[in-house]
Amino acid sequence: MSTHRIGLIGCGGIAGAWIRAVAEHDECQIDWAFDLDAEAATRRAEEVSGQAITDLDKGLASAVDLVVIGTPTSSHPTLVQQAATAGKHVMCEKPMALGLDDCQKMIDACEAAGVQLAIGHSLRFWGAFLKTRKLIAEGAIGTPVSGSIDRLGTAKAQAAEEVEPAADHWRNDPANTGGHALEGFIHELDFTRSVFGDVATVTCEIGEERAVDGFVSPQIIQGVVGFENGAVVTTRTGSTVGVPTRGYWIAGSEGGLRFDGWGGPVELYRRDAKDVELVACEQVYAYHLELKDLTDAIDGVHARPENDGANGLANVSLGLALYRAYETGSRVSFTDGVADLPQGYRNLKY
Repeated sequence: MSTHRIGLIGCGGIAGAWIRAVAEHDECQIDWAFDLDAEAATRRAEEVSGQAITDLDKGLASAVDLVVIGTPTSSHPTLVQQAATAGKHVMCEKPMALGLDDCQKMIDACEAAGVQLAIGHSLRFWGAFLKTRKLIAEGAIGTPVSGSIDRLGTAKAQAAEEVEPAADHWRNDPANTGGHALEGFIHELDFTRSVFGDVATVTCEIGEERAVDGFVSPQIIQGVVGFENGAVVTTRTGSTVGVPTRGYWIAGSEGGLRFDGWGGPVELYRRDAKDVELVACEQVYAYHLELKDLTDAIDGVHARPENDGANGLANVSLGLALYRAYETGSRVSFTDGVADLPQGYRNLKY
């Protein structure tokens, strides 16, 4: 019998990633799959030879000790608090929540129940990101002092008159997702914080989607993030027409690192070397490493998972700070790594 019995909450696309992660973990099994859509629950349950359920209370009353939540962001706070009250450890997909108040409620509920909480920032566990963090920890480039983190999609030129209304899907409304800085780019924001530490200030400009010369210019978000240690990083996300722009570089006091693909290789520039060194990366499955990190915390191997609730809150804070800085035209300051935002602040527009 597996050590950790798991309930899957939400049977959309991301559920497949977690099913594979559990399959690669020798001490885990999925007992049931929950979704309000009975057909979706049945499909996922059949993949794992588990039970399909549409009554979450029934699942939380079962013997599972861990739940994986992969539902729309707005549902995360309620589901995490419900699972914690039932005594279940929680892996909750990113972003943690749409506002800092809800993030804190999730943390408080899990701490009160004595259960572990991890937030699904998987990017830091993919090969190139994992290798970069390891090289920095080993001192390969000295102290990181600056960087550029770009996650920009390539769009085709589209005439403004040909644009169709967005489909009626929850992801198309920033009131449901928090905007792309939270829904997608929060992965890179998490990685950036894992390298540079606590954020001190943020400024941001957003090129909003608009018609230019009869064609659609897609949204692009460009931020400058200052850290408590004095480091400065530029961050970019959105889309550009025709130009492939994804890439990551980090400059240190004694060298630098750069890569494009998540699987590597990583280019290592040492101060005493003439040529760049190509560093191979392990071909890992990030979701498996992420799950293992959580189960190790549950088993007492370490106190908390890397992606604990406090880390998830700090990432949401950074994403929201980008929007707040653009809205106000002013720099957003941080206290102890968390943005100084108005109570209840959300991004509802961009």
